[in-house]
Amino acid sequence: MVHIIPLFVGERRLDTGNAVQYPDTSPVGEAMQQFGDRWQAAAERYEQRKAQQQAFDTEIAARRLNGELARAEADAMANSPADGAGLHETMYGQVDPYTGQLVKIGQFDTLFGNFLKQVPPELRPGFASRKEALREAGAIRLALQQNQRRKQYEQDQLAEVHSAEFSNIAQSDPNDTAAFDASRQAGLDLLAKMDLDPQIRLQAEADWRASTAKARMQALIAQDPRRAAEMLSAGPVASDGMGETVRTQLGAGAQGKEATVKGQKTPDEMVAQAFGERQSPDSDTAIPLDAITYLKSGDLAALKAQANNATAPR
Repeated sequence: MVHIIPLFVGERRLDTGNAVQYPDTSPVGEAMQQFGDRWQAAAERYEQRKAQQQAFDTEIAARRLNGELARAEADAMANSPADGAGLHETMYGQVDPYTGQLVKIGQFDTLFGNFLKQVPPELRPGFASRKEALREAGAIRLALQQNQRRKQYEQDQLAEVHSAEFSNIAQSDPNDTAAFDASRQAGLDLLAKMDLDPQIRLQAEADWRASTAKARMQALIAQDPRRAAEMLSAGPVASDGMGETVRTQLGAGAQGKEATVKGQKTPDEMVAQAFGERQSPDSDTAIPLDAITYLKSGDLAALKAQANNATAPR
């Protein structure tokens, strides 16, 4: 059987009352002194054990709270919109960044309040002091999740739009410049509204221009493979694989000015000269020159092979 020794008992020295006092050096006095020391040591061990038990109980309760928070966060993410809007505010509320005051409560506040009622009274002050630190850590965690959801949502929507515009280009007349420009611009407009790093945006725009140019050239191969083969054999292309747009935006603007001063032809003008006999400047159905200039070198080689195969004798 375990006996709990009250603290006030352990703190008392041996009380002899009106009993006969023995000198400390006497055998009886020494025995009584040792008896009192043992009582004090027992009280100290009791306090130490009590502190250990409280630390253990605190750890178990903290683990239970973390588990409840993790389940609540998972539910919040599962029930949030596809773009993650309002995810971290729904769970952790909203704190004024200037005053640090809570201006909107979240599920965290309800969950934490219910949890606090269930823990032993002696543990409540410690947990209550942790509340705002837990809120801040959780809010940051879900804000990151929300941003990731948003980025993925934008990528998914972009893929849907690009897929639809690719389909439009494939099904349209490759000579219909207005339709092609509209499809290409739709993809560029959407990219301009996305939260992208500037360099990533430039590369994404270049990839889109190259992809739409490739799709249009494939449509031309299906319609007039010989004409496509001739254009692909003579047209300039971005040798760095980045597309004419990226090269222009990353520094070719200065080179363009220099070429203008020297009277040199631009890539578009070179293609126009090569195909002047096939394309009338006044024609609304002439394929634009960037159908060639925006192609990547790898796509150019594949398209050449595709066009040549289509024109080869059977």
